[in-house]
Amino acid sequence: MMQSAQQLPPEAQSWVMKQAGQAMMNSAQPPPPQQQQQQQPAPDAAAAPQAPWWMKYASKGVGAIGGLIAIGLGAFNCFTLTPLYLVAGIWQMMAGFVVTVLEAPFLCMFIDFVQTASKKMDTLSPFFKGGLYIGLAIPAVLMCGTASIIIGSGLIFVAGVLNGLMALGRKASRKEMMDNAADKNPIVNEAQPMATS
Repeated sequence: MMQSAQQLPPEAQSWVMKQAGQAMMNSAQPPPPQQQQQQQPAPDAAAAPQAPWWMKYASKGVGAIGGLIAIGLGAFNCFTLTPLYLVAGIWQMMAGFVVTVLEAPFLCMFIDFVQTASKKMDTLSPFFKGGLYIGLAIPAVLMCGTASIIIGSGLIFVAGVLNGLMALGRKASRKEMMDNAADKNPIVNEAQPMATS
């Protein structure tokens, strides 16, 4: 390489030598810390309580279908002359879109940020997602109490409640509950004399 580098102009020679030196330095360095962090599992995923399989699918289904129904009912509610009803319909359409994007990103593949937003929400706790859905469902009902708003926002609210229940995890078995109750109160099974006055 040295003979061919000497035939080049001086600027090119210095560039070739600089690139060769950087390549040698990069091969001697350990991989960057970002690559090591990507290989480790997420701590939240390992510590998250396991929810029943049917609840995961129910939450996704209610969120996706409920979001689409909320968009339709919100659009129906926009056919009004009352400004507050119009704002409630627009809010419900926006909330339905957010829930649909997060629960069923394949329905909105043509939008750039949908896949990244959905993956980010999947890494967060179901409790956060449930709180977001409940927070999105309440304002429309407070603005307008029509049946279309109550049904559409109600479905979004149910999706939020299911996500909140998933955050709690599985219920303990009867034996585990009895053992925990006995550990906290050792006098549970003993007969207590009644106090007489």
